[in-house]
Amino acid sequence: MDGAVGIPPAVTEETEAFWSAAAEGRLVVEGCESCGAESFPPRGMCRSCHGRAMRPVEVTGRGRVYSYTVNYQRWLPELEVPYVIVLVEFPDHPGVRVMGRLRGAPEDVAIDMEVEIGFEPGPGGFAIPSFVAAGEGT
Repeated sequence: MDGAVGIPPAVTEETEAFWSAAAEGRLVVEGCESCGAESFPPRGMCRSCHGRAMRPVEVTGRGRVYSYTVNYQRWLPELEVPYVIVLVEFPDHPGVRVMGRLRGAPEDVAIDMEVEIGFEPGPGGFAIPSFVAAGEGT
């Protein structure tokens, strides 16, 4: 799939840290300075205590596929199908789930499979999170 297909994201005060880190090949989520809860997507407010003192927290290590869907619909003419969208959770970051494309064969996806985070070119020059089966490289 050509990663440049689609509409560029809108960068807001809440999402700026995420997109800046993504451009460097890093995944960051929001961490609350009051209670320590982490959340994604960034929204500028803690999902747990509703505090507003948020800081970027880098996610490293492998994740696990929590859920997925195999898409066969060609929503845009340039979109290659089929492709897999996965919802990934990270053991070291409870409550954080990140959605992205799984690079690789759709028939290889499975619930609970280990994946590594990576980034690929997206619309507007933004780096978009994507995943690859653990051990296959990013």
